[in-house]
Parts: sequence; structure tokens; C-alpha cells
Amino acid sequence: MMLTFTLSAALASSAAAVPPPTEGDDRTAILATVNALFDRLGATGEELAEFVAPEGVIFIHNEMDPENPKLIIRPNTILTDKTEASGAKLQERMGIPTVLQHGDMAHVWAPYAFWMNGEKTHCGIDSLSLSRTEGTWRVTNMTYTVEPLESCADLGAPENPE
Repeated sequence: MMLTFTLSAALASSAAAVPPPTEGDDRTAILATVNALFDRLGATGEELAEFVAPEGVIFIHNEMDPENPKLIIRPNTILTDKTEASGAKLQERMGIPTVLQHGDMAHVWAPYAFWMNGEKTHCGIDSLSLSRTEGTWRVTNMTYTVEPLESCADLGAPENPE
């Protein structure tokens, strides 16, 4: 009985310790921006420019071969300057995200999984910085890992694209 009371008290106090969202909290719009980007991954740059700032940078930590990891750095313009859609069906889905916001800057950290033409190819961790200008959120910088399918469950990546 004492153990039950102690656990209940601990849970109640930990729940009470989480502050309510601050005024101006915009997590729903932040996640909508990230999801809109993911929904348009194979699209043209014109479609992506609404959600991605061309001035930013993408850091890709490719860990598909754990013995030989690679860091690939690309400008966001590889997305925003694309003149043709990829033709492939690209799907990226996040697991449970952590969203931080202070004023006009935000950060999203989440496990993810990636599918190409319906086949799951890899998973990893997404780390996206966003800025709000003129009332619109856009992804400014991205860092993500590319990890083998065996890592997906440990990362908490989604199991299916739906």
C-alpha cells in the first residue's frame, strides 16, 4: 500500500512539474510545417521553398555502414532549386517528436522512418531548426542520421508510413 501511495505521489508531482505551454506557443504550426515538408519530399523546389529556407544547410550522418560512417553536407538549395519532381514516391514519417520553441525560433527532434516507392529503406533521427518570419514557419537547417533498418525499433521510428 505504501509503495502504491509513493508511486502515485511521484507521478502526480512529476505531472505537476510540467509547465503549461507559454503564450505564443506554436507547436502545432511548427509540426505542420515539418510534416508538409515531408509530404513533399519528391516535389519541385518551388513547392518545397514554401517550407524550406534556401539559405540553410543539411548535415547527413550516414551510418548505414557503422564501421565507416560518413558526414555529407549539402545546401538547402538542393531542395529549393530542384526544377523537376523525383518521380519516386518518397515518404518520411516521424515518431514522437520533441518540439522546443522560443519566440520565432524552434527545433524539432524526432525518430523517423523513410520509404521509397513503398519500401522502407532506412530510419534515423531528425533534428530540424525552424524560424518564423512574417508569420510563417520554415525549416532553416536540417541534421539527420541515416541508419539501417535493424536500428528502427531502438530509435522509436514508425513501423509503417500511415
